[in-house]
Amino acid sequence: MNTLLTASNLIVALITIPYVSRVLSVERLGDVSFAQSVSTWASALCLLGVNVYGMRECARVRDDARELARVVKELLIIITATTSVVVIGFAVAIFVVPSFASVAPLMWMFLLGTLMLSYGVEWFYQGIEQYSYITVRSLAFKMLAFAATLLFVRRPGDYLVYGAILALVTCGNNLFNLIRLHKLLDFKSVGKLDVRRHIRPLMVFGAQAIAQSVYLSFNSTMLGVLSHGNYQVGLHQLAVKIEHVQCSVVGAVTGVFVPRIAHDQMADDVAGFCRLVRTGFGFTMNICLAVMCYLLAFAEPVVLFVSGEAFAGAVAPVRIIGAVSLMSCVSYFVAMCILSPLGRERQMAMSSIAAAPVSVALNLLLDGPFGAVGAGVALLATEATVLCIELWCARDVLSSFVRLRDLARMAASNAVAVAVSAGCAWLLATAFSAGPGAIAIAGLLAYSAVDIAVAVALRDDTALMLVGKARAALQRG
Repeated sequence: MNTLLTASNLIVALITIPYVSRVLSVERLGDVSFAQSVSTWASALCLLGVNVYGMRECARVRDDARELARVVKELLIIITATTSVVVIGFAVAIFVVPSFASVAPLMWMFLLGTLMLSYGVEWFYQGIEQYSYITVRSLAFKMLAFAATLLFVRRPGDYLVYGAILALVTCGNNLFNLIRLHKLLDFKSVGKLDVRRHIRPLMVFGAQAIAQSVYLSFNSTMLGVLSHGNYQVGLHQLAVKIEHVQCSVVGAVTGVFVPRIAHDQMADDVAGFCRLVRTGFGFTMNICLAVMCYLLAFAEPVVLFVSGEAFAGAVAPVRIIGAVSLMSCVSYFVAMCILSPLGRERQMAMSSIAAAPVSVALNLLLDGPFGAVGAGVALLATEATVLCIELWCARDVLSSFVRLRDLARMAASNAVAVAVSAGCAWLLATAFSAGPGAIAIAGLLAYSAVDIAVAVALRDDTALMLVGKARAALQRG
């Protein structure tokens, strides 16, 4: 089911991103992205890390129905308190902040979306591993949003319609989570509540979530404020959307590992914990390194194919975002699958808090004169800070299974893949005058085939596992 959800996310993204970026102007897409980034930042303040902490706690007590209901009810009380304060502050800001007031209709839509997202309780369903329900519900609303985008977003003036689809239809599926929650849990017999027991860990998770939102979402907000108009925001967000396609794959895999790792750690299953962490880390590194190298080599045809000449200025940001995605996904895996299950929330928070001032300082310094490129460089430096700190904090665990020869295999397979795919692209461009779409797709196919073939030849564990599973699936079919 998780594979189906990931595949659907990829297919929808591969169709929606080119369509929307071509229909809407760069600046109108920037307007929507600016409002969306503010909403994302506000959501981090509303949830205060409950989306991460709640998933872990639900996984730990999922075998005790009464305790599970008590944990969920206590966390919903906390969310209600924080959301009330944040939504009021958001509403006031729309009136008093000029850059917010200039796109007020979008801001009001995303304010409502922020409110709906707070009560999505996705963390509960992830914690108890109800991936069948998550997949069916997500697919239904994703198809609804996809159809609405194709039907109603037809010209640049429809940017408000597109904003409404993102803010309301996409987030509206979370209401079903809340309705279904009451059918799964009995909140009447949970006994005495103890909300205070969550305050201390949530202070750590919340600090981390807020710090992360500063450098993941607030950079777009700062770019919109510091640059003239939202043209540069549109370029930056195209790069970020391409990154999100990759992160959705890695995030889906990590989402499967997190509750299982937390459950094994709680049950003192050291062997199971180490096996899962090693497998997940190998998968994350292989995927992210391949995407980074592909984007470095093929950023120009990818951007021109996806969005057209109007977004040609996004080529450099896309190259930068390839390296950002590698660091971001690896640091996310280390945080969620190593530090969090081991109860090292303070170390997670420390990495994000240390990175926040780096992000703010570099965005203030670079966004004005360099626009989207400056925002990309600031994000790259910030993610590098987070990754270095988390790798240092998790060195005792990583040293037990990360081997230099494995990393060398990954580097070698990707180096060969870059050389071969770049040669194919040059041949297509010179001998056949191929367009950017043909070059981007042919380059992707050649890169993937060569990377996997060389990795298998070098006996890379992840490549061997994937090929083995594919072979077994074909034999069953």
